[in-house]
Amino acid sequence: MKKYFILAASALLLAACGEQPGYKISGTVTNADLNGKYVYMYEYGVKDAASLDSALISDGQFSLEGTQDNARLCLLKVNTGNERERGYQTVFVLENGQLRAQLGEENSSVNGTAENDAYASLNAQLGTLLKDMDQLNEESRSEDKAVAKAAAEKMEELSTQEISMITAYIKANTNKLSAAKLFVENNYSMEEADLFEIADKADSLFKSAPRMENLLKVIDARRSVAVGKKFADFEMADVNGKARKLSEFVGNGQKVVLIDFWASWCPPCRRDMPNLVEAYKKYKSKGFDIVGISLDSKAEAWEKGIKDLNITWTQLSDLQGWKNAGARLYGVNSIPHTLLVDKDGTIIAKGLHGAEIDAKLQELFK
Repeated sequence: MKKYFILAASALLLAACGEQPGYKISGTVTNADLNGKYVYMYEYGVKDAASLDSALISDGQFSLEGTQDNARLCLLKVNTGNERERGYQTVFVLENGQLRAQLGEENSSVNGTAENDAYASLNAQLGTLLKDMDQLNEESRSEDKAVAKAAAEKMEELSTQEISMITAYIKANTNKLSAAKLFVENNYSMEEADLFEIADKADSLFKSAPRMENLLKVIDARRSVAVGKKFADFEMADVNGKARKLSEFVGNGQKVVLIDFWASWCPPCRRDMPNLVEAYKKYKSKGFDIVGISLDSKAEAWEKGIKDLNITWTQLSDLQGWKNAGARLYGVNSIPHTLLVDKDGTIIAKGLHGAEIDAKLQELFK
């Protein structure tokens, strides 16, 4: 009898060892009209990818099961029949465990593992901020100038708070795919020092996220032209088609120069241009200059933009759009993008816009 119990216990142990860990996604959809539709799971960031799995929605519920060797970013999306529908979908980290998904018109999330719980919590907090910002956006268009100004200032404050929360999450999770996704989506608004810190700490999983490879190349380019480094020279045609070197205008011991990467089709660039025009008029006689590097691809649009925006300083472009050679050299992946260079060619500031430009120039030319 004793031998029998030993054999039985061994069999149970072998069976347990043979079980494969897996995931189960138990989901709800908060719209009865979607019963009979399907929820699809896709690998996130893969264009035109076939679905990894699908499930029928019945009585507002669905279920997906499988095994996952390594964590991966995935998208859960209801086939609503409306391609423009932005609700009933969410990005999450697919990993083994008991996952709970809720898909709604405005709020969707996946919980059940530590990473998904943390990511969902952050998104909930950000969602509250975005609702407040939407309300303020309405107020910023008020005919009452005082109301509009107060709303705009509050929006700026909340925007800073938003990117601060996102940056903190990424820094604390440089080994997580959810943080990598946020890094790719929000790097444009982050401080350059934070970009460098995160890239240095990131592990192989973080670096494997969609679009991360290109972002890391941009960050590497930024390192060579960081504040305190010398500007990088390049040659490009002016509006008359004449080849000009950036060093003709920058770092020759004569002027402090703002290098402005912009494009005629860029709304934020156009909004900020009056500030550059005013700064140029105010400080030109004191030793200040601007060189514009346009990411336009059509000469006509570029030239019209120069005329319409009252730009009177040197303009260079190779008309290659985002493939602009100067932009690539400087790691520019969003515009407007500015660098302020001292007379000796040292970069002394980056990302100056609006009132920041005048404030910095006042400091330099006091």
